[in-house]
Amino acid sequence: DFGAILPMLAVARLPVRRALTRRSLATKPVYIQDGPPPGGYPAIKYKKNIPDKGPSNVAMLAGFGAFLSYGWYFTIDSIHMRNRLKIESYDTRMSLLPFLQAEEDQRYVEVLAIQASKEAALMADVPGWEVNKPTFDTIEWVRPKSLPY
Repeated sequence: DFGAILPMLAVARLPVRRALTRRSLATKPVYIQDGPPPGGYPAIKYKKNIPDKGPSNVAMLAGFGAFLSYGWYFTIDSIHMRNRLKIESYDTRMSLLPFLQAEEDQRYVEVLAIQASKEAALMADVPGWEVNKPTFDTIEWVRPKSLPY
């Protein structure tokens, strides 16, 4: 029976079609409008729910500044220490350089003497050969490129 379905359709706010009812226009369905519940709706909370716990903004800023200062202090201190170590290393190398150069010069003279003796033995049969005479005519002294140490 369509008469039992009509009140349910009216409550559910579904449109009622004329083909479904087959009744006259005098018996229109009754629509029930929703309203607020008895006593009204509860109040809407629109304020921010910010807790009052924890440090204040000033305390957090002071803590951050202290932490940043602590980090920068040790960073700058480590940079100064690294620069002091670089200077110490450079000074050590510069003070040892004359001794290292003297040892290198001694080895160089020994190798030149060995090469001169080998050259004299090898070129003994060549008439007019002078030992340690430069191959090229240059005014300035040129250090040999490689020596067999």
